Amino acid sequence: MEGQQRLTIGEDEVITEPGNEVFIPKGLRHSVKNVSPSTTHWLYGYD
Repeated sequence: MEGQQRLTIGEDEVITEPGNEVFIPKGLRHSVKNVSPSTTHWLYGYD
């Protein structure tokens, strides 16, 4: 991951940074917003 992102998972919000891992439970509403001054890159996978 590069940059910072605001990740909203259900009612919770967290700012992610390089090196972070986040688990999003199946069926839970979520969103990601770039909060860096530049482009962000992130990797995600589904189970």
